[in-house]
Amino acid sequence: MSFAIAAAAMLPLSSCGMAGAQNANLTRDRAMKSGVHDMLEEIYSSPKPVRFEQLDVSAIVVKHIPLGTEKAAVADSFKSSPSSKIIEDSADKLVVRDNKGQAMLDPDARSVVMTFSFDASGKLAKVAAVHLKNQ
Repeated sequence: MSFAIAAAAMLPLSSCGMAGAQNANLTRDRAMKSGVHDMLEEIYSSPKPVRFEQLDVSAIVVKHIPLGTEKAAVADSFKSSPSSKIIEDSADKLVVRDNKGQAMLDPDARSVVMTFSFDASGKLAKVAAVHLKNQ
């Protein structure tokens, strides 16, 4: 009888490990599906930079594009954004700039510059993103 109880107790533990991995993948998929549009809206609705100030918005970017995401998925997510442009694409780095308005024409012209660093397997390892005022 005690062997059956011990075996039953072990069963949920092994399935918990798989469930955790599946939950992580579902969370990543949901975050990517929210789209770049939602991420940019959150950034542009956050506090505005003043003059030459650069505000770190890396946490907002990681919330929408989680670490561990494949490079192709990150690049593809910006293709649907008309205001975003990939300005550098190398094996281990992707730099994207998004412009809201045009300097000299729009008094609230701002940009977000995002640098995505990838590990050797092509997974997102680090994000550095700044929100700045166009001059």
